[in-house]
Amino acid sequence: LRAEKADPLVLGSVGAPMAGSVIEVSAKPGFYAKAGTPLLVLSAMKMETAVSAPISGIIKHVGIVKGDAVEAGDLLVFMEEGDEPANPLKSLDPGDE
Repeated sequence: LRAEKADPLVLGSVGAPMAGSVIEVSAKPGFYAKAGTPLLVLSAMKMETAVSAPISGIIKHVGIVKGDAVEAGDLLVFMEEGDEPANPLKSLDPGDE
């Protein structure tokens, strides 16, 4: 079974920057994330790499769970560009807590 690949031409298509294991997932479908907000953490060769939102928008799809092994370019999260919703309960931004 081959994983879906991220489309580098689509801003909201978040791909794995390297092969590794998913050790943390904070992205949740339906939630808003500002550009730069950490969505997940990958571990490769004992180094942890945070993967952040490339755009501000709504998380539409999360294709991984903690413990998944991913290859470089695998689609991890798909976002749709947009403004922050009026409901702050659906935001990943730590400043909204």
